[in-house]
Amino acid sequence: MSTPLRRPDAVLFDLDGTLVDSIELIVRTWQATVEEHLGIVHSREEVIPRIGRSLESLFDELDPSKTARMASSYRERMAAWHDDWIRGYPGVDGLLAGLATAGVRIGLVTSKSRASAQISLRFFDLERWLETIVTSDRTDRHKPDPAPLLLAASDLGLDAGACWYVGDSVHDLSAARAAGMVAVAALWGPSSRDVLEPLADRMVSAPGDILRLWESSVSS
Repeated sequence: MSTPLRRPDAVLFDLDGTLVDSIELIVRTWQATVEEHLGIVHSREEVIPRIGRSLESLFDELDPSKTARMASSYRERMAAWHDDWIRGYPGVDGLLAGLATAGVRIGLVTSKSRASAQISLRFFDLERWLETIVTSDRTDRHKPDPAPLLLAASDLGLDAGACWYVGDSVHDLSAARAAGMVAVAALWGPSSRDVLEPLADRMVSAPGDILRLWESSVSS
């Protein structure tokens, strides 16, 4: 039986694949952008492992001379396609409301730019729950580096150890571990249990499971 977790002062979340189902949107936008600029056709299986890292770092790996143009094209296309392809995950609003009612502080740490993240935050009215939002604009280093997560904790005036970070990718969980936070794997995202389990302190199958995990945690 697992040792109970320390009850967190804050729960921080990834955005894509965790709070919103933007996976199809991301895959289609990536595929169209890379084919347009590089003539490369990437399969869905090639795109999924990239989700969770900063856009510029990913395009740098493909062709740094085209990073700026590709990033601009990607973001324009994503904004245009957003409402057609974005979906919500059942239970997310109830989860956030439940945490807020329990007095848990809530934050967001995403590798998206603020402008790109804001589209989804407004579409699902998520910003009302968030006490801090850390986007790629705010740090020079990005997940899996812990810098964005540590900045979120600093925004809240908390030690990293007082936070849980919930994410759906290995980049999320690696960043959480490096920051000294509890790494909670969201299994409703695109990554498999087998991929996430080695890096996860806990794994949850549905948003509501996080509330149950919180209820079973212990005060320090």
